[in-house]
Amino acid sequence: MVKNSMSKKALISGGTGFIGSHVAEALLKNHWKVHVIDKYGFKEYKDLDSLRNHKNIIFQEVDLNNYDEISSINNDFDCIFHFAAKLGVADVNKEPYEVLKTNISTTENIINYSLLNPDLDRFIFASTSEVYTGTQKHFNLIIPTPESEPLTIDSVSSSRSSYMLSKSIGESLCHFSKLPITILRPFNIYGSRAGIRHVIPQLLEKVYKAKSGDSIEVFSPDHTRAFCHIEDATMQIMSILENENCKNETLNLGNQTREISMYELAKICIEVSGKDLGIKKLEVTEGSPQRRAPSMEKSQDLIGCLPKVTLEDGIARTYSWYSNNFFGK
Repeated sequence: MVKNSMSKKALISGGTGFIGSHVAEALLKNHWKVHVIDKYGFKEYKDLDSLRNHKNIIFQEVDLNNYDEISSINNDFDCIFHFAAKLGVADVNKEPYEVLKTNISTTENIINYSLLNPDLDRFIFASTSEVYTGTQKHFNLIIPTPESEPLTIDSVSSSRSSYMLSKSIGESLCHFSKLPITILRPFNIYGSRAGIRHVIPQLLEKVYKAKSGDSIEVFSPDHTRAFCHIEDATMQIMSILENENCKNETLNLGNQTREISMYELAKICIEVSGKDLGIKKLEVTEGSPQRRAPSMEKSQDLIGCLPKVTLEDGIARTYSWYSNNFFGK
């Protein structure tokens, strides 16, 4: 019997985080029942009140390194999302061993638990666009980058490789598990609740704290990226979930319509603030690739999802959210 959305259940590891919390909201709007497992509870942001208090959501504090804690959860889910991960440049540089060990062990635990769910229709794993880093560094990576590009491992002794390696191994675990998988490779997703570890909130914080006449510092000013607002990313994820043709596929998650330099990005961040600020160009960040942008042709062929949020509109929304919820708190 085919279930309608009113009776479908989803489990989200890392569901209190950036992408996970937005996907949880989208699922609830589509009448799914949502069970969130995470090491931490929902943050005290006002826009999370409706999610935190929704009648169809359950939050459970779980140590994802402990399989016994995960396996004690009822195994009656239609879809399982694995978003939880140890990430961020600071963690990668300070604790590469923990990044590698934690991300691999938690992925293994979630996969083993997923195999216990007899009616599971999809296992969605959040990988990363950083899996392309080795190919870009040592070979001629196609940009915008299609999912078919071969993956090359950079130096295994470099701390910068730990996160990419953990996600590459996670992808392999998914393939070999025989679960009905979809692997996502996110490219520079931004928006509300993204924390402060990414370039757009970091630039916006500099803008927020600056006084008119000041200059903000921009690292790697000539490096380019293609950014995707969380609303568009969530729309893509929901379309992927609903499309049977996305089973057993690896798909970029992002926006191909515009690639922009860090300098031009900083100019937009200043413009949305309404402040009169200059820009001071600084050196290239170590390990930062010159370009990063996804090819979205495969996703568009499968789900037909085109981005709706312009970069200017998305950054304005993000600046407003961070100003009210994060900066100065």
